Amino acid sequence: MFEELRRKYAHFLIRRKYLRKSDEPVVFKTAISSAKNILVILPSLEADFSASLEVARYLQIHKKEITLFISELKHEAVGSNQDFKLLSYHPAQISWFFLPDKKLITRLTAKRFDAVIDLNRQEDTFSSCIANAVQSGMRVGFHKNRSNEYYNLLYESKQSEPAAAYSKFLEHLSMF
Repeated sequence: MFEELRRKYAHFLIRRKYLRKSDEPVVFKTAISSAKNILVILPSLEADFSASLEVARYLQIHKKEITLFISELKHEAVGSNQDFKLLSYHPAQISWFFLPDKKLITRLTAKRFDAVIDLNRQEDTFSSCIANAVQSGMRVGFHKNRSNEYYNLLYESKQSEPAAAYSKFLEHLSMF
């Protein structure tokens, strides 16, 4: 019961502090293909984590500069042979309201990306806040509870299998 109240308050804070409505129209036709540097927020669920790395590899193949937002606990899973920039956080930097602490927010607001891709398939207040804290004109994510106001482009996945869901997501992204 209290967890849901904390989440509602967190969403209120995100809307109040970090949500930016742009006056410029977003051209979806070239939103991803013209993006040079992309922030990819990797999922916190272990089952989704390894399958989601395929999205980052796909974008890297297409000559995009990829920055992965990842927990410090999962650095080894990415591997050192990949040519990704890493933006990491420690689980202690997540507040009681499921929001990033001030140091992390300060670090993120200084960053500028052409696009942000949130690969969490379940509702994650922390990653929704991260996607809106960085400066970016394009935010892409999976359709989940309360996600309509946080992202410009949403993908609704019917697959329960992570590999199939991210494969379909890549097909969806390739249109843009």
